[in-house]
Amino acid sequence: MMQTPCGLVTLLTDFGLGDPFVGVMKGVLFQADPALRVIDLTHGIGPGAVSEGAFWLERSYRHFPHGTVHVGVVDPGVGSERAAVVVSAERHYFVGPDNGLLAEVTLHAPHAEVRSIELARHGLLNISSTFHGRDVFAVIAGRLAARKLSFGDVGPLVHLRVPSPIPGVISEADGFVGNVLTVDHFGNLLTSLRASEVLPATDAPFRLQIAGQMLRSVRTFADALPGELVALVGSFDTIEVVVRDGSAAQRLAPVPGANVKLFLS
Repeated sequence: MMQTPCGLVTLLTDFGLGDPFVGVMKGVLFQADPALRVIDLTHGIGPGAVSEGAFWLERSYRHFPHGTVHVGVVDPGVGSERAAVVVSAERHYFVGPDNGLLAEVTLHAPHAEVRSIELARHGLLNISSTFHGRDVFAVIAGRLAARKLSFGDVGPLVHLRVPSPIPGVISEADGFVGNVLTVDHFGNLLTSLRASEVLPATDAPFRLQIAGQMLRSVRTFADALPGELVALVGSFDTIEVVVRDGSAAQRLAPVPGANVKLFLS
């Protein structure tokens, strides 16, 4: 089902906020319609960390109204032959590179359509080879959100060429194996294990093995002892490794993609 854009745009990038890149993208969006509403989902994705961006985009978009246009720019291949696309899924729209960033959304949506952005069709001929966030994605997202461009007119239907960079969860006889995907502001380690997929109930007890340690699960931070390293189900349906009143990232210093294994208690 196609949803009429609601005039809301979210931005997810690895640009940070120390440079004018994000501000310039907003300027381009407002050129399409100054009445658009723009929300910074995050600009703190690690430089070139496509898997981290894919994770946060897929876990976050459902909290926005139907018809929201989500722009994702974590694009180490900018200027190369990688395609620029728009995805329609779950009555939302996603604009970005075909490099795996949007693939996690399509992987978990019952139905998704992908259209290739035809640059010439939209008059995008003299674009920078290093800033497609400004010259391609913001232009198309702005026109789409402002209802000056329909999804059907973006370009031809295609399939994403690059799959999700997030490793799949492995089911074993005694549990599930996943990976550490990202670290949040508090130093909590967020894994690829979805509670809804690996636990019989959200509050079911479990044990989590990481870096040679076996952690017990708790329901809340308050259920852990001060300074205790534990596991819990976070607010994004994610199995997380945390330290009460501390940082699990500092305690464990995990390498990106480190394995974790969940055992049902």
